[in-house]
Amino acid sequence: MSLQIVRFNTEAPQIPRVEEALRKLFAAIEAAAPTGIDYTAVRVGDGPEFLLTLQLAGAGANPLLDIPEALAFRTEIARWANGPVPPQPATVLGRYSR
Repeated sequence: MSLQIVRFNTEAPQIPRVEEALRKLFAAIEAAAPTGIDYTAVRVGDGPEFLLTLQLAGAGANPLLDIPEALAFRTEIARWANGPVPPQPATVLGRYSR
């Protein structure tokens, strides 16, 4: 299992664009229905910070790379954040799920 995060800030006027792009992205992911992933996008508080987490169940390739809307969204993040925001590996130290 692997976990990656993307965390970025944008300018306040961009917030509605980011949120709309996320709605479109998740609609495309739902339509493609990839398996073995847990993908979450959140806006931190009511500010301009966003956090994306991607957990892959296996060691295979990231299925989001086969979804054009996911690739387009990734490109837009750099524009919204005024620079590249590469995914960072993360380590789960604790988790409770029922």
